[in-house]
Amino acid sequence: MTKQQKIAAILLPLLALAILFGGDMVFGGPESAFYEGAAEGYAGEIRVRVEVAAGEILSIEILEINDTPGLGDKAAGTITDSIIEAQSTEVDVVSGATMSSLGTINAVEAALAQAPATYPDGTHEGVGQGYNGDIKVKVNVSNGAIQSIEVVEINDTQGLGDAAADTIAERIVEAQSTEVDVVTNATMSSRGMIQAVRDALGL
Repeated sequence: MTKQQKIAAILLPLLALAILFGGDMVFGGPESAFYEGAAEGYAGEIRVRVEVAAGEILSIEILEINDTPGLGDKAAGTITDSIIEAQSTEVDVVSGATMSSLGTINAVEAALAQAPATYPDGTHEGVGQGYNGDIKVKVNVSNGAIQSIEVVEINDTQGLGDAAADTIAERIVEAQSTEVDVVTNATMSSRGMIQAVRDALGL
Protein backbone atom coordinates (compact mmCIF):
# COMPACT_ATOMS: atom_id res chain seq x y z
CA MET A 1 0.00 0.00 0.00
CA THR A 2 1.39 3.40 -1.01
CA LYS A 3 1.64 6.37 1.35
CA GLN A 4 -1.26 8.06 -0.45
CA GLN A 5 -3.41 4.92 -0.11
CA LYS A 6 -2.68 4.75 3.63
CA ILE A 7 -3.72 8.37 4.09
CA ALA A 8 -6.90 7.73 2.11
CA ALA A 9 -7.68 4.67 4.22
CA ILE A 10 -7.50 6.85 7.36
CA LEU A 11 -9.38 9.85 6.01
CA LEU A 12 -12.27 8.13 4.24
CA PRO A 13 -13.88 6.69 7.40
CA LEU A 14 -13.47 10.07 9.12
CA LEU A 15 -15.13 11.84 6.22
CA ALA A 16 -17.98 9.34 6.26
CA LEU A 17 -18.54 9.98 9.96
CA ALA A 18 -18.37 13.72 9.36
CA ILE A 19 -21.14 13.43 6.77
CA LEU A 20 -23.28 11.28 9.06
CA PHE A 21 -22.89 13.48 12.13
CA GLY A 22 -22.49 16.91 10.59
CA GLY A 23 -18.76 17.03 11.33
CA ASP A 24 -19.24 17.70 15.04
CA MET A 25 -18.21 14.26 16.22
CA VAL A 26 -14.93 14.16 14.29
CA PHE A 27 -13.88 17.74 13.80
CA GLY A 28 -15.52 19.25 16.89
CA GLY A 29 -18.70 21.29 17.03
CA PRO A 30 -20.30 23.80 19.32
CA GLU A 31 -19.69 22.86 22.94
CA SER A 32 -22.87 21.89 24.74
CA ALA A 33 -23.89 23.05 28.20
CA PHE A 34 -26.37 21.63 30.71
CA TYR A 35 -28.92 23.58 32.73
CA GLU A 36 -31.33 22.32 35.38
CA GLY A 37 -34.77 23.65 36.19
CA ALA A 38 -37.73 22.73 38.36
CA ALA A 39 -41.44 23.51 38.53
CA GLU A 40 -44.54 22.22 40.25
CA GLY A 41 -46.34 19.33 38.55
CA TYR A 42 -49.52 17.47 39.49
CA ALA A 43 -48.17 15.72 42.60
CA GLY A 44 -44.93 17.50 43.36
CA GLU A 45 -41.84 18.96 41.79
CA ILE A 46 -40.69 18.14 38.27
CA ARG A 47 -36.95 18.57 37.70
CA VAL A 48 -35.24 18.48 34.31
CA ARG A 49 -31.78 18.81 32.81
CA VAL A 50 -31.58 20.51 29.42
CA GLU A 51 -28.63 20.23 27.05
CA VAL A 52 -28.07 23.26 24.81
CA ALA A 53 -25.48 24.02 22.12
CA ALA A 54 -25.32 27.11 19.89
CA GLY A 55 -28.86 28.04 20.86
CA GLU A 56 -30.29 24.62 20.02
CA ILE A 57 -31.99 22.31 22.52
CA LEU A 58 -30.24 18.96 22.07
CA SER A 59 -31.80 16.87 24.84
CA ILE A 60 -34.04 17.06 27.89
CA GLU A 61 -33.69 14.60 30.75
CA ILE A 62 -36.38 14.29 33.42
CA LEU A 63 -34.51 14.00 36.70
CA GLU A 64 -37.51 13.81 39.00
CA ILE A 65 -41.27 13.48 38.63
CA ASN A 66 -43.81 12.32 41.19
CA ASP A 67 -46.93 12.46 39.03
CA THR A 68 -49.18 9.50 38.24
CA PRO A 69 -47.10 6.63 36.78
CA GLY A 70 -48.14 5.84 33.24
CA LEU A 71 -49.89 9.17 32.84
CA GLY A 72 -47.96 12.11 34.26
CA ASP A 73 -44.52 10.70 33.49
CA LYS A 74 -45.62 9.68 29.99
CA ALA A 75 -47.01 13.15 29.38
CA ALA A 76 -43.74 14.70 30.56
CA GLY A 77 -41.84 12.55 28.04
CA THR A 78 -44.20 13.59 25.27
CA ILE A 79 -43.75 17.25 26.18
CA THR A 80 -39.94 17.04 26.17
CA ASP A 81 -40.00 15.36 22.75
CA SER A 82 -42.30 18.09 21.44
CA ILE A 83 -40.09 20.85 22.81
CA ILE A 84 -36.97 19.39 21.16
CA GLU A 85 -38.81 18.97 17.86
CA ALA A 86 -40.25 22.48 17.93
CA GLN A 87 -37.15 24.07 19.50
CA SER A 88 -39.64 25.98 21.61
CA THR A 89 -41.63 25.60 24.81
CA GLU A 90 -44.73 26.80 22.95
CA VAL A 91 -46.15 23.28 22.60
CA ASP A 92 -49.55 21.72 23.24
CA VAL A 93 -50.25 20.10 26.60
CA VAL A 94 -51.13 16.41 26.73
CA SER A 95 -54.86 15.79 27.09
CA GLY A 96 -55.72 14.45 30.54
CA ALA A 97 -52.36 15.47 32.00
CA THR A 98 -52.45 19.26 31.95
CA MET A 99 -50.63 19.82 35.24
CA SER A 100 -47.84 17.40 34.37
CA SER A 101 -47.51 19.00 30.94
CA LEU A 102 -47.38 22.55 32.27
CA GLY A 103 -44.99 21.53 35.05
CA THR A 104 -42.61 20.02 32.50
CA ILE A 105 -42.82 23.09 30.24
CA ASN A 106 -42.21 25.42 33.18
CA ALA A 107 -39.27 23.33 34.39
CA VAL A 108 -37.66 23.47 30.92
CA GLU A 109 -38.22 27.22 30.76
CA ALA A 110 -36.60 27.60 34.19
CA ALA A 111 -33.58 25.67 32.93
CA LEU A 112 -33.34 27.67 29.70
CA ALA A 113 -33.55 30.94 31.64
CA GLN A 114 -30.08 30.14 33.01
CA ALA A 115 -28.55 29.81 29.54
CA PRO A 116 -26.84 32.85 28.07
CA ALA A 117 -28.69 34.55 25.23
CA THR A 118 -27.79 33.50 21.70
CA TYR A 119 -27.99 35.62 18.57
CA PRO A 120 -28.14 34.86 14.83
CA ASP A 121 -24.72 34.36 13.26
CA GLY A 122 -23.49 36.91 10.72
CA THR A 123 -22.81 40.62 10.48
CA HIS A 124 -25.88 42.70 11.32
CA GLU A 125 -26.44 46.43 10.87
CA GLY A 126 -28.55 48.59 13.14
CA VAL A 127 -29.47 52.22 13.79
CA GLY A 128 -30.28 54.12 16.99
CA GLN A 129 -31.00 57.73 17.87
CA GLY A 130 -28.07 59.39 19.59
CA TYR A 131 -27.58 62.87 21.05
CA ASN A 132 -26.97 64.57 17.70
CA GLY A 133 -28.34 62.16 15.08
CA ASP A 134 -28.27 58.53 14.08
CA ILE A 135 -25.79 56.05 15.49
CA LYS A 136 -25.10 53.22 13.05
CA VAL A 137 -23.38 49.97 14.02
CA LYS A 138 -22.30 46.62 12.67
CA VAL A 139 -22.54 43.68 15.04
CA ASN A 140 -20.52 40.56 14.32
CA VAL A 141 -22.01 37.33 15.74
CA SER A 142 -20.40 33.89 15.61
CA ASN A 143 -21.63 30.68 17.27
CA GLY A 144 -24.50 32.64 18.78
CA ALA A 145 -22.22 35.05 20.64
CA ILE A 146 -21.49 38.74 19.99
CA GLN A 147 -17.85 38.88 18.91
CA SER A 148 -17.47 42.58 18.11
CA ILE A 149 -19.41 45.80 17.59
CA GLU A 150 -18.23 48.43 15.11
CA VAL A 151 -19.50 52.00 15.27
CA VAL A 152 -20.03 52.90 11.60
CA GLU A 153 -21.44 56.39 12.13
CA ILE A 154 -21.89 58.70 15.09
CA ASN A 155 -22.36 62.46 15.15
CA ASP A 156 -22.33 63.01 18.90
CA THR A 157 -19.81 65.15 20.79
CA GLN A 158 -16.25 64.08 20.02
CA GLY A 159 -14.41 62.76 23.01
CA LEU A 160 -17.64 62.22 24.91
CA GLY A 161 -20.41 60.69 22.82
CA ASP A 162 -18.10 58.60 20.66
CA ALA A 163 -16.12 57.46 23.69
CA ALA A 164 -19.38 56.48 25.41
CA ALA A 165 -20.42 54.50 22.35
CA ASP A 166 -17.16 52.55 22.43
CA THR A 167 -17.60 51.89 26.14
CA ILE A 168 -21.15 50.65 25.61
CA ALA A 169 -19.94 48.36 22.81
CA GLU A 170 -17.33 46.84 25.13
CA ARG A 171 -19.87 46.35 27.90
CA ILE A 172 -22.36 44.64 25.57
CA VAL A 173 -19.72 42.24 24.22
CA GLU A 174 -18.54 41.43 27.74
CA ALA A 175 -22.07 40.91 29.11
CA GLN A 176 -23.41 39.29 25.92
CA SER A 177 -26.47 41.41 26.58
CA THR A 178 -27.77 44.89 25.81
CA GLU A 179 -28.86 45.22 29.44
CA VAL A 180 -25.87 47.36 30.41
CA ASP A 181 -25.43 50.60 32.34
CA VAL A 182 -25.27 53.88 30.43
CA VAL A 183 -22.15 56.05 30.61
CA THR A 184 -22.40 58.98 33.03
CA ASN A 185 -22.83 62.37 31.26
CA ALA A 186 -23.49 60.60 27.94
CA THR A 187 -26.93 59.13 28.49
CA MET A 188 -28.37 59.82 25.05
CA SER A 189 -25.28 58.51 23.25
CA SER A 190 -25.33 55.43 25.45
CA ARG A 191 -29.01 54.74 24.87
CA GLY A 192 -28.67 55.38 21.16
CA MET A 193 -25.82 52.89 21.00
CA ILE A 194 -27.82 50.28 22.90
CA GLN A 195 -30.80 50.91 20.63
CA ALA A 196 -28.62 50.48 17.53
CA VAL A 197 -27.24 47.15 18.74
CA ARG A 198 -30.72 45.93 19.65
CA ASP A 199 -31.92 46.96 16.21
CA ALA A 200 -29.06 45.02 14.61
CA LEU A 201 -29.88 41.90 16.66
CA GLY A 202 -33.59 42.17 16.01
CA LEU A 203 -34.42 42.63 19.70
